[in-house]
Amino acid sequence: MTVRNPARERLNNGELCLGIGLRQARTVDIAAAMATCGFDWLFIDLEHGTMPLDTAMQISVAALTAGISPVVRVPARQYSLATRVLDGGALGIVVPHVDTAEEARAM
Repeated sequence: MTVRNPARERLNNGELCLGIGLRQARTVDIAAAMATCGFDWLFIDLEHGTMPLDTAMQISVAALTAGISPVVRVPARQYSLATRVLDGGALGIVVPHVDTAEEARAM
């Protein structure tokens, strides 16, 4: 099965690509609601909030079903968490506090 990345498709076509950040969402229906509002991607923040990993993964899968791209910010240098969210449906990750090329390669 091929997973579409609607946000990347829009960017590759030179189109406007809108997203919204989530820090306190707790239910998967947020993905369908944000798709209905016209957003192309969700920024799911695990660094600056209390959202558990399981919820982030469920929202990621719901976003894929709704036709929008889930991107997850993991807490600093948490490689194992980054791989888990990618396995759980995220199409991209943001790793904060990476300041050098060496740190980026390590991640």
